[in-house]
Amino acid sequence: MTLAEDGAGSPEFRRVSPVRQVLTVFGDYWWGVEPALPTGALLTALTDLGLKEPAARATLSRMVRGELLEAERAGRRTTHRLAPRALAVVDEEAAWLESFGLVEPAWDGLWTVLAFSIPESERSSRHLARSRLRWLGFAPLYDGVWVSPRDRAAAAMSELRDLGVSDVTVMRATLETTVAGGAQSAWNLDDIAAEYRRFAAAIGSPPPDGPVVAFAERMRLMLGWQSFRLLDTGMPAELVPADWPRVATRHAWAQRYNELGDAAEDRFRAVVAEIDAGLVELVTRRRMPVEANT
Repeated sequence: MTLAEDGAGSPEFRRVSPVRQVLTVFGDYWWGVEPALPTGALLTALTDLGLKEPAARATLSRMVRGELLEAERAGRRTTHRLAPRALAVVDEEAAWLESFGLVEPAWDGLWTVLAFSIPESERSSRHLARSRLRWLGFAPLYDGVWVSPRDRAAAAMSELRDLGVSDVTVMRATLETTVAGGAQSAWNLDDIAAEYRRFAAAIGSPPPDGPVVAFAERMRLMLGWQSFRLLDTGMPAELVPADWPRVATRHAWAQRYNELGDAAEDRFRAVVAEIDAGLVELVTRRRMPVEANT
């Protein structure tokens, strides 16, 4: 199971999924820490984010079964740490967060064009293939023909082979098409721009009403920004309107996210201290660059 198959292929999942919340807690406050995180602290953090404790416990159990978390017990205390699979996911996403909307992608004028065929009788495979291709930054130009302005040929071929899809052709090429708006019309650019602007308007700047609210708001902002990974696949500047709002939205988001850092970190430190005061100094918050080279 990939995260896309678990629902990560939709913006809604990115905002509300408990699985994503758990991964983000580790990425934002417990990244690179050797000791495992006490389960009690993780459960309290999830309840701060609006999850009921039984649902939070069920999420952790599900993630252990899905090999995203590893659970350990020492006496009466349990702890959780990211499994290697989840470590790779969070690490890869950290690299994306450091650059998306900050460093504009260069474009060589070539598209990755992918043609594949999966029988109607294999609907589950078709669904998984589409989810994985969207995660890689593809969109359907025609039925069975997917495109990406990024060099994703090898990755796409690997994903489809893993699914047992044998009828696949992939190439890097320039594209001429009679489709109105060009190949980039495979993405609804108007809707994406509107979503950027909606998100920017909802960022807000009033002071948080205490550490718990700051912690929850910072999580909302992080998951909201992560949703753009599926909406805007890093479309080169040559393919989007001149007033494309990606950079401006990144600036506003990163600034507000960092502003909430002190209060949010205080909350997570307090949550950890309730379980083991000796681990408090290991808590560290993620900081996002606001401008290039910052």
